[in-house]
Amino acid sequence: MKMMKISMLLLWILVLASCSGDFERETDNISSRMGQVTFLFGLQEDDAFIVQTRSGSQEQIARMWYAVADKEGKIIKPLYQKLENDFSKLTIEGLQQGDYTLVFLATTSVEEEAGEVIKEPTYLSDDWLMNLTEKAPLDAVYFYKKIELQIGREQAPVSQLVTLERCVGRVDVDLKLSSDYMWRFIRKIDITFDDSEGIYATLGVNGQYSGSKGVEAYDITGKCSFYSLPGHKPLSGFVSIESECSDGRRFERKYRFTGCNIEAGRVSHISIDYLHPENQDGFFCVREEDFVRFRTDTMFLADEPRDVFYNSGRRSFYANAPLQMSISNEHELLVKFFSPVGIQDVTVLCRFNKVSTEFFELAHFDQIYPFMEASFPLPVVDSERTFTTSNGRKVVVPAQHELANDDVTLVFRTDDPFMKKMEQIDSHWFIRFSAYSADAGHAYWRHMNPLLCRHGVALALNMAFMFSSEEFNAEMNNYEGRLKDNGGNPINLDALRQRIRNHGGLVLGCVSGVGGLGGGNTYGLAGYCYTGVYFDATPPDAHPHNYPRQAMFHEYGHCLGYSHSSTMTYGDQWTVLCATVFVNMGKEGKLPVCSKNIVGELPM
Repeated sequence: MKMMKISMLLLWILVLASCSGDFERETDNISSRMGQVTFLFGLQEDDAFIVQTRSGSQEQIARMWYAVADKEGKIIKPLYQKLENDFSKLTIEGLQQGDYTLVFLATTSVEEEAGEVIKEPTYLSDDWLMNLTEKAPLDAVYFYKKIELQIGREQAPVSQLVTLERCVGRVDVDLKLSSDYMWRFIRKIDITFDDSEGIYATLGVNGQYSGSKGVEAYDITGKCSFYSLPGHKPLSGFVSIESECSDGRRFERKYRFTGCNIEAGRVSHISIDYLHPENQDGFFCVREEDFVRFRTDTMFLADEPRDVFYNSGRRSFYANAPLQMSISNEHELLVKFFSPVGIQDVTVLCRFNKVSTEFFELAHFDQIYPFMEASFPLPVVDSERTFTTSNGRKVVVPAQHELANDDVTLVFRTDDPFMKKMEQIDSHWFIRFSAYSADAGHAYWRHMNPLLCRHGVALALNMAFMFSSEEFNAEMNNYEGRLKDNGGNPINLDALRQRIRNHGGLVLGCVSGVGGLGGGNTYGLAGYCYTGVYFDATPPDAHPHNYPRQAMFHEYGHCLGYSHSSTMTYGDQWTVLCATVFVNMGKEGKLPVCSKNIVGELPM
C-alpha cells in the first residue's frame, strides 16, 4: 500500500510537471504571435482641394471607418482596437502571424450626408460606401486607403503613417461674369448630365468602384461646385441658371458643356460665359453675402499695429462725416466707416468730372458694418459702362483705366437713423490719434491701443452730436451768466456755441497717472475715462458727474482755450452741465453710441 501511494505521488508530480510545461509553451506561443501596430493618419495634401480658414487650419477628419481582412479576404475582429477620438491614431493588438489587408474610409463631413450608406463589411469584396440619393452626386469629401500588412513570428510593435487619399472628384462650375457684382442677379444654379448612368454609385471595401447613376437638376446655388464619386467616361450636359433683372423680371438660360472628366482626387472645370441683359451696367450692388468676394477688413482690430492707427492718412475722419468714400490708387472704390454702429441701405452717386455734369448711380450697399474698411473694383475701369442718371436717362461712360480720386465727385444718400444723426452735427472736427510723448519717457503720456481708439471714435461722435443738439443748447441757456472765462467774466453763450462749431478737432491720446491732458487739439484721457463715460458705465441712480465724464469735458474746456481759473474746467458748472445732458441723452437713446456694450461687444 505504501509503495502504491509513493507510485501515485510520483505519477501525480509527473502529470503536474507535464501540465506546467504545456501551459508555459502555450503562453510563449501566443506571446510570440501577438502583433501590435499603430497607424497615424494624415490627409492627402492637394492644392486643388485644400481648404484653409483665415487662421490657416486645414481639413480635419470628422468621421472614420476601418476594417481588417485576413489573407482570404474575410473581415476579422482583432483582440484590441482603439481609435482616438480625434481620428489621429488607431492602435490594433492581437494580430497573429500572417498577412493582412487594412482599409480605411474617412470624411470631413460632420453630419451624415443625404443618401450616404456605410455598410458593415464581411469580405473585402463587399460594397462599403454607397450613394443611394436619386439623380444626385455624393456631395462630400471622402478619403480612402488600402494597405497590406505582414506580421512575423517575432514581430515588434509597428508604427506606420497612413495618408488617406481622396476617393471623390470635384466639379467646379466657373462662371465668367462681366463683374463680380453680377452675382446679385443669380437666383438658382443647377446641373444635369446627359448620361443617366454616368457616375459610379458605390465604393467597395477593396477600393473598386461599381454601380452607376446620373445627375439631374442638382442644385449648386452659392457654391458652384460639388463632389462626386468618379465618372465612367467624359460627361456632357447643361448648367441651368435662373436670374433676375433689376426690375424684378426673372429668366432662365441653359448652358451646354462637354468633356467633363470626374476623377478621384482631381478637379474638373466647366466654364460658362454668363449672359445677362445688364452685363454692361456700371452700377453695382453689394449684399451682405457678397463681402467675402472683395477686399474687406475691419479697422482697429486687436492686432492692428500702432503705425497704422497713428497714421492720420489711414485713420482719421471728420466727426460729422464718419463714412468716407474715395477712389484708391488701385482705381477702386475705397470705403471706410469710423463708427461702432453699422448702417443699412446706402446708395453712392458719382459724377465723372471729365465726362458729365450729372450724377450717376454708382453703387448700393445693403449694409456697411462697424469700422469697415473695404475696396470694391469699379466695372467702368476695365470697359465702357452704361449708367443711369437721377432722371432715368442712360449714359454710356467710356472705360476709365486711370481713374483717380480727382476725376470723380462722390456723394451718398441713406435714410439710416445713425447717418441722420450725423447730419445734425454742425461742427467739422477733424479726429485722429497720436502717441504724443509715450516713447520719450513722459510722466503721463502712454500709448493708445485699438480698443481705446474705438472708444475714442465713439466719444468724439457722441460729444460732437451732443454739442449740436437742442437738448444741450436748451440746458446751456439755464447756465447764462454762470459760465465764466479765465478772467471771471460771463461767457457769451452764442459766442461759445460758435467756438465749439469752429473748433478744429481732436488728436486723441492716452494718459496714465492723471485723468486727462488737453489744450487746443491735444486731447488725452486715461483708459478708464474712455470706457467710463457712457451712461451705463455707472449705476442708474448715480450722479452723472462721475470722474471720467468730468475729465472728458474738463479737457475739452482746455481745448476751447479755458484755464483752471475759469468755470469751464473745475467747479460745478460746465462739466456738470455737459455730464448731465450726456447721461440723459444716453439713457434716452439719443446719442449716436449710447451704451458701452456697443463698442465692447464688437469682434476684436
